[in-house]
Amino acid sequence: PGRASLAPRERQLIRFVRRGLRNREIAKELGVTEGTVKVYLHSIFEKLGVKNRTELAIRADEFLAESYLRN
Repeated sequence: PGRASLAPRERQLIRFVRRGLRNREIAKELGVTEGTVKVYLHSIFEKLGVKNRTELAIRADEFLAESYLRN
């Protein structure tokens, strides 16, 4: 409750983080800059109330399931 919905691109980034990809690898996969990936991740951290990518990866399934239920 109270969490914002995740955009498709944000869900995609969470899946990449869950797989253990680094920002550089994610940027290459998406065809964007590493800076863009950092901006997306910062936004995701704020939306979901996580402090770092490790917490995001650990709780990825929970966040993705919640997001799909809202969208």
